[in-house]
Amino acid sequence: MATLRVTVLDATTGEPVEAKAHVLSAAGRFLAPRDGILKVGPGLEFFYTDGRFDLEAPVGQADVVVERGTEYVPVRRVVSVPTEGMVELEVALERWTDLPAQGWHPGNTHLHYDQNELRPDERLKLDAVIEGYGVTVISVLRRRELPYASNRYPIGLFTDLCTAHHIVDVGEESRHNLATREMDYGGFGYGHVMFINIRNIVDPVSRGTLVNDLDPDYPPLCWACDDARGQGGTVIWCHNGRGMEAPVAAAL
Repeated sequence: MATLRVTVLDATTGEPVEAKAHVLSAAGRFLAPRDGILKVGPGLEFFYTDGRFDLEAPVGQADVVVERGTEYVPVRRVVSVPTEGMVELEVALERWTDLPAQGWHPGNTHLHYDQNELRPDERLKLDAVIEGYGVTVISVLRRRELPYASNRYPIGLFTDLCTAHHIVDVGEESRHNLATREMDYGGFGYGHVMFINIRNIVDPVSRGTLVNDLDPDYPPLCWACDDARGQGGTVIWCHNGRGMEAPVAAAL
């Protein structure tokens, strides 16, 4: 095995920048640093990097893809890895647009880390920087007894991670679903709403069969929305028809 050492740079400043990386061996096996922070969930595998990483790679060609949010052009490089020793690769990411300079400020108000997330604190520090968010809202939720990693954070402004250019808020996703175990995840229901900029949790966080088979279909979501607004919070309708998306949302 050899060591593949990669440095990710901002093409304009020449300085190392945080990014996401997807590396495959010649046999198509996903490669990652031993201490890498891995993406959790379906879809393309990748890991987070602070701008520099080393990983072990077998002999042959390694396929390296590096991304940084939507304002940078993704870069793909194919590098030949020797039987042993070290091969170094420098990847420069070019920014194709600067939306904040045009008055547009990206954000993500609907973020959860599920029960499989092993390093939520470290991932939360990198997520917003890599994606270029000005606002990040990670939300408490309840779905049966699943121990979502993001439920560990207290409601309110996450001051430890806030900067002059970035706000991290801990909010709540209040949910209404009616379903049986045999039905799909969405089932029937009035949907999910997101509460941001609140001071206290709004109970119940979920109602109906998202909690258990006997949980009542009560109280209505509108009461929860009133509670959130009474705290000075903002309400966002994040999922609607059957607890997921519906075309009518485009008109609303």
